Amino acid sequence: MKNIVFTTVVCLTLFPNANGFVYPNDGVFANPSDVHSFYQCSSSTSYLIHCPAGLVRNDAQKKCDWKVVDPIIHCAASNQPNCREKTRWATDGIVIVGVDSKSGSDSQHLNSLLGIFVDTLHGNNVYVADRSNNRIQMFLGNSLSSGGITVARGNGTGSNPNQLSSPLDVYVDKNENIYIADDGNQRIQMRQKGATSGITVAGGNGGDEELNKLNILKFTNGSSDGIIVAGQQEDESSAKILSRPTNVFVDDCETLYVAVTANDRIQKACNTVAGGYGEGSNASQFNQPWTVKLDQYNNMYIVDTFNGRIQKWRPNDSAGVTIIGGNGFDDKPNQLWFSYSLALDSEGNIFVNDLGNHRIQKFNVLSETNSY
Repeated sequence: MKNIVFTTVVCLTLFPNANGFVYPNDGVFANPSDVHSFYQCSSSTSYLIHCPAGLVRNDAQKKCDWKVVDPIIHCAASNQPNCREKTRWATDGIVIVGVDSKSGSDSQHLNSLLGIFVDTLHGNNVYVADRSNNRIQMFLGNSLSSGGITVARGNGTGSNPNQLSSPLDVYVDKNENIYIADDGNQRIQMRQKGATSGITVAGGNGGDEELNKLNILKFTNGSSDGIIVAGQQEDESSAKILSRPTNVFVDDCETLYVAVTANDRIQKACNTVAGGYGEGSNASQFNQPWTVKLDQYNNMYIVDTFNGRIQKWRPNDSAGVTIIGGNGFDDKPNQLWFSYSLALDSEGNIFVNDLGNHRIQKFNVLSETNSY
């Protein structure tokens, strides 16, 4: 670590006030509003440490670390800063699992992987729905290449609480509880951290039009019946109709986005916000878009599955830009072969499932292209 300045002062235990606060066993921050320096205690002596340029102190780990950009939320404002307006990503991905592009069931392989989730609250751990292996795999954010850890195993295909059947997607909450779209059982399973069995929190009753069965519904906490939030029985060309909705995303302002695969468009509530110009590979078109995710600046990242690319749409744009892939279907680092899901970590790096190659690719953000 360079550019570190050491200043010897007496180690004190301070109570919270305007100029400092208690930092048990490790000293005090003399100025809580200054995120670039802190006191580190050693043998009853404090050393004032200044973080190198571009780094800030990490309160949780008591060290200098990469800057994590806090979400910018302006739900009532239509004009907010976009710090990733001109951001670019590496054209070649880094394989974190499935280097040989072969399927398998050990820690270094997957089989028909689908949904990806990055837990940005707990070290950027990566969770994957390993569909044909009937399991959820976790890859530790600080050692992604060390292999997957099974955090929800199927124990054979079935509908018992400790089983899964072709899981499609995965989500992790702030308490590290795991929610699984258990497709074969048409239910949402919740597994508490460390548990070996799940609890059905939605569905599990088949898949027709009743409100306790799964189409696109919102289930409030504790309710066994859902509320229809998207989709009505009308002409399929209507923005109110969802033909093969494959992914939903809810932003920090509780706005619903839906990837409507068969309509080749992305819906925001009842409005089309990307695509809708028919199937194709132009910048304004999609060919089977499967997943949509948003960052904190409302940029949309869309998996354009049958075009083999990831499209980025800035707010209010009428066309997207290819940021990953678009180079044909094969196993080269700059190619995708039937990708269906993506996720962003806290630094903006993008993880993409590459189902045809049985691998996960990580595309690093080029930090110098960010605006913040």
